[in-house]
Amino acid sequence: MQKLEGSDDRAMVLDGNQFQVLRYGTVENQYPISELGHGEVTRDDKGKTLGVFGKAEERVRVQFSKGEGYSSLGTTIWVPLERQDEAESFVADVNNAVESA
Repeated sequence: MQKLEGSDDRAMVLDGNQFQVLRYGTVENQYPISELGHGEVTRDDKGKTLGVFGKAEERVRVQFSKGEGYSSLGTTIWVPLERQDEAESFVADVNNAVESA
């Protein structure tokens, strides 16, 4: 089992032939690895959206496609920029599992 912790109490888990997206420690979305598409890591900084109290966040978006006609929103989390290498390694492992399925 491999796990990638993200921001906002989100995480992704690769557990055998299942891929899960967690929020607050519970499964929000779950997919068989055979239904998952290619994953990617993209720079996606957050600006000051909360007025004077908001703060900018340097981060990357980690997401996987989920077949034709499906939104990838259910397979998206954000990870702090300083952990981009960890995110890219996780995505590479999941992509290898998808190709092997």
